Amino acid sequence: MDDWGDKAWLLWLGAAVVLGLIEITTLDFFFLMLAGGALAAAGADALGAGLPIQVLAFAIASAVLIGAVRPPLKAWMLSGKDTVTGTAALVGADALVLDPVSEHSGLVKLAGETWTARILPGGVRLELDSTVHVVRIEGATAIVAATSEIPQIPELAEIPELADESETPRHPERPAGELPEGPEGRL
Repeated sequence: MDDWGDKAWLLWLGAAVVLGLIEITTLDFFFLMLAGGALAAAGADALGAGLPIQVLAFAIASAVLIGAVRPPLKAWMLSGKDTVTGTAALVGADALVLDPVSEHSGLVKLAGETWTARILPGGVRLELDSTVHVVRIEGATAIVAATSEIPQIPELAEIPELADESETPRHPERPAGELPEGPEGRL
């Protein structure tokens, strides 16, 4: 203890801060548990314990935290739902028809923004001010259906149009996989 003088608690506190900063980069809760052990050692020094007792306090506290606290923390962190972002977050949302929606044209108000929209092939034309349900997003176009037609999202799998989009070409006027022609030939 003579080598460290009265500053051993400060060294343990510094170690806790460094371990905490390392934890920020790993997000595995391992270094956070070691930081807790370093704080326990700083507490032992504050109570007047010698260096061997401080090291023992560090080892015991770290082991207890790693064995008892870390597993439930990791389970809690990994149990969260995946966050859906971008256009995928709009699927299943309701929208308001701003311009009648048909298979070829239409506008809806979706998430506070105006989107071009169209109905599923064979669907019923949607009139102004009706509430619709977003089935999917294709580029900048919302594919919608009347709310009465699709009461729940899990039922979307029952719609033949949505069953397997990989078999349905996006542009019926050209075969799937064929590129459109640009001003200088094929793109």
